[in-house]
Amino acid sequence: MVKTINIKDVLEMKDILLIDVRSPIEYEDGTIPNAINIPILDNEERAIVGTIYKKECTEKAMSMGVEYASKKLVSIYENIKDYSKKYEKIIFFCYRGGMRSKSVCSFVQMMGIKNVLQLTGGYKNYRNYVVNFLEKKIYDYNFIMIHGLTGVGKTHILEELHERGKSVLDLEKLANNSGSVFGNIMYNEKLPTQKNFDAGIFHTLRVLNDKNVYVESESKRIGNVIILNNIFEKIISDKHILVGTNMENRIANIKKDYINGIEDNEQKLKNAIEHLRKRLGNNKVNMLIEKLDEKEYDYVIEYLIKNYYDPLYKYSIDKFREYDCEINYLSMDKAVDEIIKFVEDVTSEGRN
Repeated sequence: MVKTINIKDVLEMKDILLIDVRSPIEYEDGTIPNAINIPILDNEERAIVGTIYKKECTEKAMSMGVEYASKKLVSIYENIKDYSKKYEKIIFFCYRGGMRSKSVCSFVQMMGIKNVLQLTGGYKNYRNYVVNFLEKKIYDYNFIMIHGLTGVGKTHILEELHERGKSVLDLEKLANNSGSVFGNIMYNEKLPTQKNFDAGIFHTLRVLNDKNVYVESESKRIGNVIILNNIFEKIISDKHILVGTNMENRIANIKKDYINGIEDNEQKLKNAIEHLRKRLGNNKVNMLIEKLDEKEYDYVIEYLIKNYYDPLYKYSIDKFREYDCEINYLSMDKAVDEIIKFVEDVTSEGRN
């Protein structure tokens, strides 16, 4: 008898290993964070079985699936036997919590591995749980959006807030993209699918102790993903802080993000600047690339701030006619102090 467990209980457990037994293409489209993929059917096999199921009959499809899966059983068993010694519980899931995960669970139990469970409802149930949370529980949080022109250090402010124990939702990090023409330079990981991006937001929010959550000003689309409508509207409807600083600090912040490790980033920077030919013109782009070759990074950064970024993003800054708080800093630590004090004061007023 296969033992089952629901997703709510899984999310409270530690020392577990989640194993997604779906095909690699299903796994890549969306899975439970930190789950590993041990497919019982590869992409081609799944497509063949699916076609037989739809066009011929269920029995023939099942028979074909068993034939494909049987060739992998020894390898699957050896992998799971090793994992069973490292984790207190191993939890298998497929799409609906059906035959694929149940058959693997039954097989390894029969082979003497007892610390295994099947996820009730599979990935579909997990996805529904995530969507339900993001649709309903999002209103339990109070968002504080940090605005500012390029280079004021919004991401670094979030990092410092996190270091001080404050609740932070770093949407750029979850999207693996900083949302600009240079957005893919800071993040080398594979871009997430929409489902995995939503899951990242869910898993970040559900463990936060403080319901006051700091986020960076973003458009609805970040890289290849979007912030769901109700989440975006909730964030926009809450508090807004405008942060500014001098050009020297802005250049230093950008150098910290893009120029440190320049050996890895230099070609990416040149490629990104190449995309600005239509906006800046061929002569300006050629000049900027020459300056990069000459290591004139401060010049390139200041030029792009004044001639590309500030004109481009000034509208998004101006559209909030009245910010709840405006901070112009010389020291980022002092800026973070002021942000925290503002939120504490607002929270205190709300309690009175």
